[in-house]
Amino acid sequence: MTENSKENKALLYTLFVTLALLWGLSFLGTKVALAELDPIELLAVRWGMSLVLFCLLIGLRIIKVSYKGKNIRLLVLAVLVQPCIYAILEAWGINLTTSSESSIFIAVVPLMVVLESFVLFKQKVSARTGLGIVIGFAGVLTAVIFSPDFSAGSKLTGYLFLLGTVTVGALYSLLSNRLGKEFSTMETTFGLAIGGGLFFNVLSLLQGNGLHPYKVFLAGGQTMWAVIYLGVGCSFAAYIIFNYTLSRLKAELATCIQTNSITVIGVIAGIVFGGDAWGWYTILGMLMTIAGIVIASRDVK
Repeated sequence: MTENSKENKALLYTLFVTLALLWGLSFLGTKVALAELDPIELLAVRWGMSLVLFCLLIGLRIIKVSYKGKNIRLLVLAVLVQPCIYAILEAWGINLTTSSESSIFIAVVPLMVVLESFVLFKQKVSARTGLGIVIGFAGVLTAVIFSPDFSAGSKLTGYLFLLGTVTVGALYSLLSNRLGKEFSTMETTFGLAIGGGLFFNVLSLLQGNGLHPYKVFLAGGQTMWAVIYLGVGCSFAAYIIFNYTLSRLKAELATCIQTNSITVIGVIAGIVFGGDAWGWYTILGMLMTIAGIVIASRDVK
């Protein structure tokens, strides 16, 4: 292994850890912000902040982007998938469940990437990968169904939203991997900021929210800090890291490494800081999900 490849590998691992910390704590940050804002209001302020920050850095020429002669349709499709559809499903899913449950659900994204690769691109799925998928889904069911506060009636909608989040998130991973061959990391992420900033603010205005979400944000307190964390740390910095790693590795492998660590941090944060209920079912479910991801990803070269 050359010095260059060692440095690149070290950089990727450092980025994975940073991303895990940023997104692992995002479930808790979202839960805090949703105490005063509804999901659409939160997304409007969060992505609006990311867009403003990008425009400022581009205006100061700290970041450079150019879309001339590039496949804009592919970028628009990716933006519609994430953040537009993905963020709505995730916000409602987190709002109707707990931080730790949401974290465990998100851990299934790599398995969904494998399934979607098979369905959309006819990539073969080995028996070992199939086994990993089954174990991973079983882990999610274990963590959710055996929880004392599980109720198919009251939480079913939240679980369905999270299942949709996983499906859409996997599709974005595949799209982002292809975008990386044509667009720079900053170009892809700025595209997401434009789409998210405009889409959610227009949607919030159509709901009749007016300037309410920004008034709540400017009032200070926990909500303001939670939104700053989500807007700058997650919608801006984390997506830059996410798109960079997806452009450097296969989507299956990148999402596998990322979600493993994000899930662990998300579950621990939900339990320690969010007061989420937990027990043997949480630990066993998380371990089963991670084991399933590891087994399935062993066939990814």
